[in-house]
Amino acid sequence: MFLLPACIAAQAQITRIEPASPRWGQTITVTYDSSVETSSFKPDDQIYLYGRAIYPDKVKSFSVKMALDGSTFRHQFKVAENLSSISFHFLTLNGGWDEQAFISTLIYRSDGKPARGALMSKIGSGRYQEYFKQEIQLYPDNHTAWSRKWALDLAVDGDKAVKSINTEVWKLNGLKVDKPELLYALSFGHVILGREEQSRNLVRQLFDKFPESGFTAMALASHEAEIAARGEKVNPETDKIRMKFLEKLPESEYSRSAISTMSLDQRAPLSLIEEIAGKWISDEPENPLPYFNLAQAYRNQYQKYDLAVQMAEKSIRLLIEGRMRLYGDINGKQTREMLPAAYLISADIAFRQNKIELALPAIKAAQSIAPESDHAAYLLEGRVLEVSGNDLAAESAFIEAWRRGSQEAEENLKRRYKLRRGNLDGFDEYLLRSKTSKSSPSIIKRPSPNFRMTSLDGKIFDLAALRGKIVVLNLWFISCGPCRREIPRLNEIVAEFKNSPVVFIAPSFDDAEALKTFLKTNRFEYNIVPDAEEFVVGKFNATLFPTHIIIDADGQIESVMIGAAPRRPEEVRRELLRLLDKR
Repeated sequence: MFLLPACIAAQAQITRIEPASPRWGQTITVTYDSSVETSSFKPDDQIYLYGRAIYPDKVKSFSVKMALDGSTFRHQFKVAENLSSISFHFLTLNGGWDEQAFISTLIYRSDGKPARGALMSKIGSGRYQEYFKQEIQLYPDNHTAWSRKWALDLAVDGDKAVKSINTEVWKLNGLKVDKPELLYALSFGHVILGREEQSRNLVRQLFDKFPESGFTAMALASHEAEIAARGEKVNPETDKIRMKFLEKLPESEYSRSAISTMSLDQRAPLSLIEEIAGKWISDEPENPLPYFNLAQAYRNQYQKYDLAVQMAEKSIRLLIEGRMRLYGDINGKQTREMLPAAYLISADIAFRQNKIELALPAIKAAQSIAPESDHAAYLLEGRVLEVSGNDLAAESAFIEAWRRGSQEAEENLKRRYKLRRGNLDGFDEYLLRSKTSKSSPSIIKRPSPNFRMTSLDGKIFDLAALRGKIVVLNLWFISCGPCRREIPRLNEIVAEFKNSPVVFIAPSFDDAEALKTFLKTNRFEYNIVPDAEEFVVGKFNATLFPTHIIIDADGQIESVMIGAAPRRPEEVRRELLRLLDKR
């Protein structure tokens, strides 16, 4: 987690943290002044505070309704021992989010020195070596700092850093201290150096000796993430450790994160998913996510349809109420993705039960709120209509799904075409006519937050001045391995569209010095913007990287693609071709 100094937000006078440098045991007052002209909210709004409290071994998120005092909203809480840093967003349940009001601060010990891990929140900058040294001077046994340093060393210096990282890993290995923090750092060091087995053995040791330590979950998660980032399959032995962890600690944050992917796996133990979701619901009964994951698991495993519908309907109600906003969905993107998906779960189950009269309204609800690039609702509609004998409408639905990128829809159209004609002669021309015979349906878009940024070479990019052009944002940072792996293909896309009205901008957490060093050996053809943390976190609330955002010529957000995926650059390219084709 990267944080902004509290003074940045305070300069705008909308939000404050007092005292500005809080210490353990003190009471913090967080305020939002709605009387400030540039504030997004007014006194008649109900403002919620969403906070992320960073500790050395974990992150705790929370949300609370702020109290109104005149025109100022405020909330107080006591700073816990061992807290390292904290950040806040300000939002409402009806979709409001004041992106400029994001505020954060480091936490200090009772003696005024930075808390353990506080300086680590700054380690993402180009001065990371300096902050690392300061952290180690204060806390020589903060071995987590080494793992962060190694990730950045590898990102900045590439293979040149391997030798020094290897030396430091073996130096730490020589400490022979049986502490979870050290075992985590060593596990991370081994896995980034390609020593998967040694890393896995340390993860197993952590689980056997310290199953409830936050560092055990961190070690397992980072081990899996590094293997996935290299495009490799997770070793069966790692899967065994993972399953043992989930069974022993179903209430953990790691387990809650895991069921999002488990719910898509038909082989995942349903009873375990139910246990994790059940404990989650007991703890957070107004969080839509466990209900959604459970409904998805039932649907994918063809089990307990009635219960699946109940879970889907519960998640739909909570999503409509905006409750996901209180659980990390700051800008509403997750809600916009989950809500149509929840409707489709209900629709698919109704279709399986031959309840066409229930399936079609749910499909229409999903279509009305799904993003323009989403084809799932139209594909399902085509299947439902085809089974019910409405061939003409089914074909129209399949065509719309194909327009939106569905390969399965194309196969359905090909099958239907061959049944009518006896062969596939002229099929490509038929698709081309279908593409141009009907404009894409209108959707409710949302305007992009305004921005004005300066690139490394001094170019100024103002969204208002870019009207008429398509803007492609790549939110990234140097130590993000998946971000770096995309760069060569992204460079090819920049070259392909060099004569088109498209602007490519890559805001980064890193400072100018670090970026210039990186770019000496790594060509990146986007317009690189340094020190863009306030933009990335404050404007777009990005938490997974890389994140690609495409803004159309009218300043409306057309597409947001979060996280790494094998064909993510191709998805960016396809969206550009689609938008340019509409001009």
